Amino acid sequence: MRPPSNRVVELKIPSELGYEKIAREAVATVARRLNFGEEKIEDIKTAISEACTNAIRYGSGGDSRMKVVVVLSADDDKLDILIKDPGISGAPPSDVNIPDIRGMIEEKKRWGGMGLFIIRNLVDEAGFVKNEDDNEDEGNQFRMVIYRIPADEGPADEGSEPDTSDKSGSGAENKGGIT
Repeated sequence: MRPPSNRVVELKIPSELGYEKIAREAVATVARRLNFGEEKIEDIKTAISEACTNAIRYGSGGDSRMKVVVVLSADDDKLDILIKDPGISGAPPSDVNIPDIRGMIEEKKRWGGMGLFIIRNLVDEAGFVKNEDDNEDEGNQFRMVIYRIPADEGPADEGSEPDTSDKSGSGAENKGGIT
């Protein structure tokens, strides 16, 4: 599924850890061209690193002969990022739970499972999407959307209501999230 857009950048990287850094820098370059602030760009870089690392480890089984595809679509309102992998490990998770960090520290839970949780807290929308052809043999597709805030709108004024939206990722949506 290719999101509609005015400008599209497509990048194919080997499914090998370390190459996610190339995707991270490409996304940062596009985000700078869209005038995102440096703090938001750092959030986007972290999200893309997590998503590509998951695609490499799980979606491609770490097989460097396979490719992970990153499609960046930019328009006046948003940056839309689609990560595609071969889907070697099967269907992606259907929900994102809050990680039990205390359990991990106490060695009662295995380490891991934090990537999707982190991503959902760094971008406006995130989730797995179905393939256009609805062909499960085509692998996994993970989509992230980051909306641009026009310069005249800026951050909320002091005294305004704080943002109380659920960013835990525990539900099926996240600021109009993708399921």
